[in-house]
Amino acid sequence: MLNTRNEQIIAQKGENGYHSFRIPGILPAENGALLLCCEARAENAGDWGDIDVVVWRMEADGSRRQTLKIGSSHLPPDGTMRTYNNPVLIPDGGERVHLIYHRNYERAFVVTSADGGRTWGESREITAAYREFPFAWNVCATGPGHGIRMRDGRLVASIWLANGAQEGLVRKHWPSAAGCIVSDDHGQTWHAGALAQDACIVNGNETTVAQLPDGRLLFNFRNMNPSRRRVLALSENGEQLEKIWVCDALPDPMCFAGQAAGEKGVLFGNCVSEEKRVDAAVKYSKDAGETWEKIWNVDQQAGYIDIAYANGRVYAFYERYSYENRIVESLVLKESECMAL
Repeated sequence: MLNTRNEQIIAQKGENGYHSFRIPGILPAENGALLLCCEARAENAGDWGDIDVVVWRMEADGSRRQTLKIGSSHLPPDGTMRTYNNPVLIPDGGERVHLIYHRNYERAFVVTSADGGRTWGESREITAAYREFPFAWNVCATGPGHGIRMRDGRLVASIWLANGAQEGLVRKHWPSAAGCIVSDDHGQTWHAGALAQDACIVNGNETTVAQLPDGRLLFNFRNMNPSRRRVLALSENGEQLEKIWVCDALPDPMCFAGQAAGEKGVLFGNCVSEEKRVDAAVKYSKDAGETWEKIWNVDQQAGYIDIAYANGRVYAFYERYSYENRIVESLVLKESECMAL
């Protein structure tokens, strides 16, 4: 069982005038650095409202600075809605990295850094990729968390789509379906990949993906299956799903969870509960998701969690969520030293 080596509070409710910070994502960068992203919510803890996207770069020595902010929230909020949501970091070899994000769950954009997230270029709209799916949607989102670069250079980012009922300015996030978009030209163009609409994936939404040692992709779906279990799927290249199954070893309270490739297997972090967002832990599989072993108890107080494996460490970037008060108190980064996984 791994032990926590270090803990840092990255952001906490009320900081810099924001009501709360949510939806964490983490990506290892060159030379031991980390990129961290999240939503900074101005007026409430909900998914709609004045919300900005924030990216930090953390150096190997622990120093950190904000390198990107997307959005125009008024602080204090003025009642208008500028929802910039679901930031997803995607590696692209060397120091090149992309960030996909959305506006009001209806338009998708990508912005690229050529220097490891120190500086960023101009945003480009890629909503057309989401329109390629055979699903009539009025809500689109990526991730959250992070995407991946396959060993052949293909970029893969998990997505989900919903055709939700309109309630004023907002739309429900179900009925929904989840899948991925892909890019074969270093993020210049993006296209629809697989979309899972199997009967066991009930309203699939926030999903994570990792490449296995054998080259296949393992998708891990949040969903509304009454079993309260994660649904897993295998794919050769992100264009089709070859196998889909309910994983009895992965209970889940319908909460976003993170996945990361290891050297010999794959790691998965979530709240290990059928009912509550509590008890975050990391598990490890050496057989393509068939069986899982718990290797790290991260925190009893937790919510959304993204994980990374790099530099001989496992990283967890997660929401420290108060179940009793229904509020994310802070975003926390923890690391644990480990042997090769």
